[in-house]
Amino acid sequence: MKLNVTIEIPKHSNVKYEYDRKTKQISVDRILYGTEVYPQNYGFIKEALDWDGDELDALVIADQSFMPGVIVPVRIIGAMEMIDDGETDTKLISVIDCDQRYKHINNLKDLGEHRIKEIQNFFETYKLLQNKKVIIKGFKDSQWAQKEYQECVELMNKYGSMNKDDFISKMKKDHPEKYNV
Repeated sequence: MKLNVTIEIPKHSNVKYEYDRKTKQISVDRILYGTEVYPQNYGFIKEALDWDGDELDALVIADQSFMPGVIVPVRIIGAMEMIDDGETDTKLISVIDCDQRYKHINNLKDLGEHRIKEIQNFFETYKLLQNKKVIIKGFKDSQWAQKEYQECVELMNKYGSMNKDDFISKMKKDHPEKYNV
């Protein structure tokens, strides 16, 4: 599946940028508390709303670091299921689609085991000094990721204009299985 991802955080950055759907701006949210840096470019898919009340997140695997706000064409090759502070927070995993060096990567296995471990390790540890718990539930294939994307597009169409806190409160009542309460 080919999509466009808007970059929030460049590869190797320790600055946590955050997109605000209301203002349509990207701003600095915080500096990561530890020595960790994002192992890959990190962004969002504007037309898809995840269960945490933010746009659906996506890692963009590429050799380059991209500036916040830049749109990158990608191919979705899988996903990482994650619970962040009690909320479902899926990360689609993608590769840049306009670089010939990545044409052979079509699924998570093509990335290699070590790169998957790097991604998992980063997300398991990057909030430890904030005393927040992140649980990695596992990695999923591209078919699962496409289904998750479609579900999140439906959420955006139905609830995208809602306040984030109101959305999460409603979803916790209507879909408790999506939250680690």
